[in-house]
Amino acid sequence: MCVLAFAAGCAKEPVSPSAAMVRHTLEHDGLEREYFVYRPSHAEAGALLPVVIFMHGYGGSATGTEAEVTQGLNRYAEEYGYVMVYPQSTWFMSDTTDGAWEVTSWNHISDGFDRGPAGPICTPDAEKYPCPPECGSCGECGWASCNDDVGFLRQLVATVIREEPVDSQQIHVAGFSNGALMAQRVACEASQLFSAAALIGGRVEPGFECTPEYPLPLLQVNGGADESVPADGHASSSGYFFASTASTTWFWTDEAACATEPRPWEIPVIADEPVQCTLACGDTQHPVFDCLWPEGDHRWPGTPGFRGSNGYCVTTLQAASMPEQTLCIAPDPDADIWGSRLLFEFFDRY
Repeated sequence: MCVLAFAAGCAKEPVSPSAAMVRHTLEHDGLEREYFVYRPSHAEAGALLPVVIFMHGYGGSATGTEAEVTQGLNRYAEEYGYVMVYPQSTWFMSDTTDGAWEVTSWNHISDGFDRGPAGPICTPDAEKYPCPPECGSCGECGWASCNDDVGFLRQLVATVIREEPVDSQQIHVAGFSNGALMAQRVACEASQLFSAAALIGGRVEPGFECTPEYPLPLLQVNGGADESVPADGHASSSGYFFASTASTTWFWTDEAACATEPRPWEIPVIADEPVQCTLACGDTQHPVFDCLWPEGDHRWPGTPGFRGSNGYCVTTLQAASMPEQTLCIAPDPDADIWGSRLLFEFFDRY
């Protein structure tokens, strides 16, 4: 979860959207939903490319996450040859002490608030977040949307397969923060649609960990200093509980039903980086790659900092549909982000 104070933001220089990034809409459950598609410029006509469905974090936007959080994920998609699909969550306007802002979130938790199967999901003194209007009441711990986001993402995958020249056998799902929580939920409930899943800086609440019906490889990347979604499962700085990476791995691998013990995982793109990775159940169809960035907080792995935002912005391509958001800072074209390379290297394996 993100700090509300960032939401108001400040005036920034606009970003010119890439010519290859295109806005689309579809109707689901009576709502018009938007998403953005990036197709590599070097793709041959008729070539069926792999796809990544990538979801933004709480309070962020589809285009803002690509531009600011990941420092330009599309340029890695261009290099690796992937179609990127960035869906937008639902949102509503809320007034806070920091001013009016557009609250965006994904329904990653099956509308469950206050308590889950493993007990409370927040502390008695947890920070309160605006309650999405479709939820009615959020109780003490609710903060995420109650809309049918699993259904929306199912429809989105079907639409992308039907309308874009993509390989239907190589649809991957990923997200950051609240987007990672949503990726985890949809990868479990609709595992037949996906080839692999990646959770960056986010895992569902304790008791909502899951085992996909169809085994899937999983990548987890988390910061050791992340107090928004702590990797070891202790209460976050705002008083919320999220499952530990160890518990997530245990459930994902069907309670460690594999023959091999976890072992160090080494890959060239992180060989010289301050990140430690292990591989569990490497002999199965549901291996889990768990990477800890000891010095990292709640930000995209390998980036130097928030740069004044955590995706609370839009590019000009999305400004008309989210008029209260500020315009994003352009990605740094000289930065080479190991977290982004790790994501595509992982997907390339599957």
